Amino acid sequence: KIIEERELPRDRYLGEFNARADIYFDFQVERAAQPLPGSGSPRYPSDLRSAGVSGGVLAQFVVGTDGRVDVSTFKAVKSSDARFTRAVLDALPSMRFKPAETGGAAVKQLIQQPFVFQLAK
Repeated sequence: KIIEERELPRDRYLGEFNARADIYFDFQVERAAQPLPGSGSPRYPSDLRSAGVSGGVLAQFVVGTDGRVDVSTFKAVKSSDARFTRAVLDALPSMRFKPAETGGAAVKQLIQQPFVFQLAK
């Protein structure tokens, strides 16, 4: 299996995220971080559910080598409502991932994950 090596200049400013040598992007790993089944998930805010409001959050955060989210790295790239953003942020500590790997070792990975809040019709 041939993996193309691509390296970004380190300490380069990327939006609101400063690249660090110990944090990888999806194209830099052999296996990307994946959410584990049965892991935590955001709760639909009850006031938005009652009002029939749907929406979503595109979240960015780092998954560590232990499969846990480093909550201090959280950023809402896009959000339709601050209450959805809060629900995602509150759920992150209980979420678990299979960590990213490169060279057979677990590595930290910056990921972007969409969270959709939609009521069944």
